[in-house]
Amino acid sequence: MEMSIESWFNLHYYGFGHGVDGGGYDDDEEEEDESEEEEPTPKEPIVEVDDREFPFHDDVFYINLKGPRVRTGFDNLPMEVRVAECFAECLQASFDRQQILLNIFRFLNGVDRDAAALTCKRWFDAMGYRDFLDEVCFHFEEVSICDGTPPIALFLRSFRHFSNIKLTRVQFNGYCEFWDVFGEYLREITFCNCITLTKSKLTMILKRLPFLECLALEEADEFFKTWTPVELKRIEPVCRCLRKLALRKSNAFTVDHLYYLVAMGPNISALEISKCLKQIDAPTRVKILTTILTIMKMRKKKLQAVDFSYTMYDDLFLKQFAEIENMSLSQISLSFFERAPIKDPGIIDILRCQSAIVHLDLSSFLNLTDFALIEISTSLRLLKTLKLNGCWLLTDFGVESIYKLDRLQVLDLSDCDKISDRGFMKAIVDRRRDCMSQLYLSMLPGLTDSVILKICLTLLNLTVIDFCGSDCMNDTSVQFLFCYLKCLRILRLNGCVKISDAGLTGENLPVAVIEIWDTQTTFAICELRSLQELQLSGCFKVTDFTLTHAFRFRELRELNLAHCVQISESGIEAMSLNCPALEQIDMSDCFHVNDRCVVALAKNLVRLRSLKLVRLPLLTVASVDALVEYAKALRYINIRGCPKIPKDAPERLKKIATLRNIPKC
Repeated sequence: MEMSIESWFNLHYYGFGHGVDGGGYDDDEEEEDESEEEEPTPKEPIVEVDDREFPFHDDVFYINLKGPRVRTGFDNLPMEVRVAECFAECLQASFDRQQILLNIFRFLNGVDRDAAALTCKRWFDAMGYRDFLDEVCFHFEEVSICDGTPPIALFLRSFRHFSNIKLTRVQFNGYCEFWDVFGEYLREITFCNCITLTKSKLTMILKRLPFLECLALEEADEFFKTWTPVELKRIEPVCRCLRKLALRKSNAFTVDHLYYLVAMGPNISALEISKCLKQIDAPTRVKILTTILTIMKMRKKKLQAVDFSYTMYDDLFLKQFAEIENMSLSQISLSFFERAPIKDPGIIDILRCQSAIVHLDLSSFLNLTDFALIEISTSLRLLKTLKLNGCWLLTDFGVESIYKLDRLQVLDLSDCDKISDRGFMKAIVDRRRDCMSQLYLSMLPGLTDSVILKICLTLLNLTVIDFCGSDCMNDTSVQFLFCYLKCLRILRLNGCVKISDAGLTGENLPVAVIEIWDTQTTFAICELRSLQELQLSGCFKVTDFTLTHAFRFRELRELNLAHCVQISESGIEAMSLNCPALEQIDMSDCFHVNDRCVVALAKNLVRLRSLKLVRLPLLTVASVDALVEYAKALRYINIRGCPKIPKDAPERLKKIATLRNIPKC
């Protein structure tokens, strides 16, 4: 039988067919071969095969074939070991390729990953990665959860699974096979204002979610009112994998409801009760707050995060919170509206005993003082996130202490209107902070443009920056942003009325940002190549010149141009051609926007998903027809206050298959 060239190479490559080192022959046979004198037989010529497929180049193949080969210890191993080693190397190589692909996909948003998943099976399998699934939430709103009606009937024929769903104002009609098919994949579920939800229906659903990790009940007053009485003798189901329980915007739950829900999750590590207890009498509120503290004491060994933001409680609750021993939290969210004692408030005690906090959110904590902020900076040295939005009592004296937090990544000082340049400079600018990525400084009248350059030179790795409503932003300030902060992905400048075309384009500036001898250098906003969100609402000095000459973004997804009254047709057409990735646009109160602008957006922006066109007097039925014809991915639209839009526009817009809301004209 004639041996093929591939088989011949494989035998010789792995050591078979050679008369050296016993490669397949016995010693006696070797001696007999040496004793016998036989005429050398001519070697069989190698016949080249034209249609063969090699995993490497032909030149490399012939070099390996003809040249002497050094035998290694790997060749002397048994065949089973060598095959196992080769298989392990293949698995490792495949694993490395998959990790590279996952790292690349992390830079994409959910829409782009969904499009990339249609390329091949390997890319589709990458979409099943846990982090990617958790980023996508399927929102069922005002539908019937029934097997025979859409959208559930469509999902039952789906070839993919998902891990996060939200149900808003849905109707539950008997038994549904949906939970049996997809229940084992669900990790997070939210029930929002589901009037037909009952205790038995909730029990039936949770029994089919064996790996559920987060349960949220939002606006669930009707649900709690129907769930009476509460039988605590038999708790079902018991969700062993449940890690987070969240109650939001609810006031009708009782002590028994809390005990029952917590008992369902014996391994709960995160408890959220936010925006609750606002419309109940004081004795009932005190009783529920006492129950919350009791639950925290019972679960103090496992509890790691609590969120009581915008929930009504008093300083006594915070005092008792701080008295819980042997509880180490990593995340705390608190908002406080009551009157706190000036001397030794409860928040100080919490900060002293919880030194392991990594994420701290004290937004709208109206009684937070400088001494509390000093305690934060002294005790919480592991802090990465600090949100102090709306803490209006803070001054430079307290803000200066933030310089001690060398691990800080996210800082929010918005609406702390007593902060000035001096306090902020000592807190942030006077120390190297390569790890900081997000900075929120909106509504700060005390900051001036002199601090912007210091921020840009110190926080070079910022990806999110918010200066909404701050007087410090002008044409020179934004030039510093464009020059130094090249990693920006989110830029929010709403209400910065001093910004004009000169600052955004770098043209016609009175003074150049960088001037060396006779060379002057300016910068345009398009140099922020990674920009994904841009907010310019209220910047009324921005005209079509900026949209035409400086709006060239390949990754920009969200754009807010509301109240930019000088933009018109020419600028919007150029923007729609140069920003192809736009998905969300707001052009409310831009009264020069006409039908041609809407046609350009609908034709050129194939990814357009959300469009807000409020109070635009020039729009007519032509805009509606253009959206119906070209906007194939549109999901949300708002066209209120447009007098020339006909009353039958909602019926026309229903023809858009992807539309999720029917606007009221």
